[in-house]
Amino acid sequence: MHSVGGLACYDQANANGILGITRARDAGFDLCHFNLHKTFSTPHACGGPAAGACGVSAALEPFLPGPVVTFDGATYGMETPPSSIGKVRPFLGVTPNIVRAYAWIMAMGAEGLRQVAETAVLNNNYLMHKILQIPGASAPWDKRRVEQVRYSWQELSEETGVHSEEIGVRAADFGVHYWTSHHPYLVPEPFTLEPTESYSKEDLDEYAAILAHVASEARTDPEFVKGAPYNQSVHKIDTTSLDDPKAWAPTWRAYVRKHLS
Repeated sequence: MHSVGGLACYDQANANGILGITRARDAGFDLCHFNLHKTFSTPHACGGPAAGACGVSAALEPFLPGPVVTFDGATYGMETPPSSIGKVRPFLGVTPNIVRAYAWIMAMGAEGLRQVAETAVLNNNYLMHKILQIPGASAPWDKRRVEQVRYSWQELSEETGVHSEEIGVRAADFGVHYWTSHHPYLVPEPFTLEPTESYSKEDLDEYAAILAHVASEARTDPEFVKGAPYNQSVHKIDTTSLDDPKAWAPTWRAYVRKHLS
């Protein structure tokens, strides 16, 4: 890319498997955005809080939003880069997440961050070994895995009529979290598991056992699985509005215009 005058950008949302092992700069990227969720101890929240560090190479430095912090070896200052677009409206609602991530990084240190990566990779491959023993589950992309795998329930779904989303809802009855997938759905009936470094072997064994149990239920009583959840305060959520753009109201102003006018 560089040989023809291009720049390379990297969205590093899931770095658990490479901390202390490799860096975006080492790979030659000109811009790297680190989402704080998951990797840096911050919860996923609504798909990942809107905050993170953004590092750039010298080629992009003149274009950074201003002002930026400067340091001459003795004192700190602030200045706006020559080709900057100027100020970007601040969003201060996630300051605790930024502080939390910084504290976590400093507490872990270099050796601790590398241990995070090695444990995350080990946990992921161990869980994959357990999941692939469940009849009806597969991992279509047959490559080496780092710290997450996008699995598929396609075989189980074709046999039972139970879909991945329904398996995930049933799994919630056992108190565990379940990712269906991230768009686009390149894998049929997907579920993406991200054990990271946080879980013990006992946790992973329990998780795999829960999914094996739900898969068995799908074969013996598919309607029972489809009727889940049974142990939650909210039973079934009506999702029809999610497929109707006319009903979407991401802001209060949009809600008033669409539903109260």
